[in-house]
Amino acid sequence: MVDLNITNGKVFVEKELIETGLSLDHGKIVAIGKTNTLPTADKTIDAENRLILPGGIDVHSHILDLEFSHREDFYTGTQAASSGGITTILEMPMGIRGKSAIESFDIQLKEMKAKSLVDFGLIGSAGYSNINSIDELVSKGAIAFKTFMLDAPEEMYELKDLSAKNDSYLLKIFSKIAEVGLVSSIHAENDSIIQEEINRQISNGKLDFQAHTDSRPAIAEDEACMRAMVLANHANVKLNLVHMSSKNAFAFIKTVKQKDWDVTCEITPHHLFLTSKEATEIGSWAKIDPPIRSKDHREAAWIALNDGTIDIVASDHSPYSHEEKEVKDEEKGIFSVGSGTPGLETMLPLLLNAVNRKKLSLAKYVEVTSSNPAKRFGIYPRKGTISLGSDADLIIVDMKNEYALKNENMFTKQKITIFDGWKLQGRIEKTIIGGRIVYDEGQFLTEKGSGIFVSPY
Repeated sequence: MVDLNITNGKVFVEKELIETGLSLDHGKIVAIGKTNTLPTADKTIDAENRLILPGGIDVHSHILDLEFSHREDFYTGTQAASSGGITTILEMPMGIRGKSAIESFDIQLKEMKAKSLVDFGLIGSAGYSNINSIDELVSKGAIAFKTFMLDAPEEMYELKDLSAKNDSYLLKIFSKIAEVGLVSSIHAENDSIIQEEINRQISNGKLDFQAHTDSRPAIAEDEACMRAMVLANHANVKLNLVHMSSKNAFAFIKTVKQKDWDVTCEITPHHLFLTSKEATEIGSWAKIDPPIRSKDHREAAWIALNDGTIDIVASDHSPYSHEEKEVKDEEKGIFSVGSGTPGLETMLPLLLNAVNRKKLSLAKYVEVTSSNPAKRFGIYPRKGTISLGSDADLIIVDMKNEYALKNENMFTKQKITIFDGWKLQGRIEKTIIGGRIVYDEGQFLTEKGSGIFVSPY
C-alpha cells in the first residue's frame, strides 16, 4: 500500500512525455508504470488529459519576511510559490539590523521552518566583511552564496553582508567559495557607472520611469558580467550570474561557455516577456534592477534561452508594499522607489503559455525550471526530475485551460502582478511536494511549516 497513485496522465520522464502512472510513498516516487502495474494506494488522482511535470525550483526569491513582513512573509510567499507550481525555493539572504550574517541565517532558517509550505534552501551572505563566516554558513546548510558587486552604504543595512566592496575582495570571496565547493550567485552591475548616471538624471531633472531605465545602461551589466566571469574563472568558482538582461552579456556568456568556463546564466520572466516600452506603461511596479530593456535585448534573450546560453529561469520575487511603490519624493522621483516586483506565482504559468505558443519546447521548459536549477545547486536527482527514488515534487497541468492573470487572484500579500490581464493557456491545477498535495485548484491543503529545509549534496 502506497500513499498516492497518479494515473492516466502524460508524465515527463527522461526528456519526453509518456503515458504512464506514478506511485508516491513516504515523499518519494516509488513506481513508474501502467495503472494495472502500480501498487494499491490510499488515494488516487485521475490525471486524464493532464501533464505531470517536475515541480519548479526557483533559485532566486526575496520573500525576506522578518523586518520586511509588511511586504511578504514566508507563509504568503510560499502560498504564492505553490500556487504557481514552485515546489522548492532558494531564498536570498538579508542583513538584519544589529545581527551578524550567521545570526541572520539562523533567524531566517527558524522562521522559514515555521512558515514555509514549500521545500526551501537558504543562500548565505558573502561580502567583504564576513568572508570568515562562509565555513560556518556551509556547516549550517547554506546551499550557495550571494554577492553584490558594490560597496553598500551604511544605511543599506540589508545589504551590509552582501557587498563585495571592490574587486580585490570579490576575488577573495570567490576563492573562499571555491574552497567550499558551492555556487557563487552574483548581481553583476557596475555600481560606479550606475551611481554617476543616477546623479546625472537627477541633476537634469529627469525623474520619471524612463530615467531609471536610462540610469542603468546595458554597459553597466556587460562590463560587470565580464569582470565577474574573469575573476571567477581565475578563482575556479562555480559562478551563477543572476537576472541577466543584456544582449551583449548573453554573447559574452556564450563565448566563455565555449571555453568551458564554469558559468551559468539566469534570467527572469519579466526580462523575457516585457520590453522597456511596456514597463514604462506599467510604471513603478515594473521598476527592477537591472531594468527591463528594449525589444532587441528581449529578442536576444529568447535566442539565448533556446540555444542553452541561459540555463535557469528564476523569479527574483521581490515584493514591496503599495505605499512603497508610490512615487512621493518630488526631488528624487522614481529613484525614491524600491526596485523589485512579485513573481513566484506567475513564472511557470508564463512559461507554460510560451510552450503552448511554441516559443520554447516542453523539454527546454523542464530544463530551465527544474533539472538545471537542481543540478547547478547540488540537489539533483533528489529534485528536478521525475524518476524512481526522487522526491515526489510534481505539478499537474491542464495545458488546454485558458484563463487570465488578475491582481485580485494573486496569493502574494500585495495582490499584484505586472502581468495583470494577460491571457494564458496552461493552468497548474495541483502542486505536490514530497508526496503531499499542497495546492489544489485554489486551496492549500497543508499547514504552515510543512516545507523541508534542503541542503546541497
